[in-house]
Amino acid sequence: LRFYLEAGIPIYDMVSAGNFEGGDFHIIEPRAVLIGYTGKRCEEVSARQIGKWVEKEGWEVHYASIDPFYVHIDLMVCMIAPKCAAVCLDTTPDHVLEWLKSKKIELVPVSFRDTMALGCNVMSMGEDRVLVPEASKELISRLRANGFKVYDPDMSMFTMMGGGIHCM
Repeated sequence: LRFYLEAGIPIYDMVSAGNFEGGDFHIIEPRAVLIGYTGKRCEEVSARQIGKWVEKEGWEVHYASIDPFYVHIDLMVCMIAPKCAAVCLDTTPDHVLEWLKSKKIELVPVSFRDTMALGCNVMSMGEDRVLVPEASKELISRLRANGFKVYDPDMSMFTMMGGGIHCM
């Protein structure tokens, strides 16, 4: 906080209700966000506080209560390009899938096995370039077949400690 204040970097607001982590906040498209929470590392009260800020700016917010086993929503859903998301269909709540479909988001399926190895936890780099962990073979194959340039580093040293590409 001191660094930002001393550097003159504006702070929009600060979470004052509960705990929140960035893995539960996703811009799905301009003016639409998905906010997840487990009640553990991210709490509903803080998710709703952040959601109110976003709604005040005229953005749509969709909330997803998820099982704490999955830690963050970015384990299940990650945008890979405009109108295209990597999604674990087995773990993502149905209402989230329906909301994404209503936005005409193409859902590229990621298996439960790959999801548990943080294979859905990816990063869009723009211009149809995606950073995907090497272990996520099915997703890499699907993305390359659809014309994406995939960068696939070995992330095993990070994923074994629970960190993924999007997390970083």
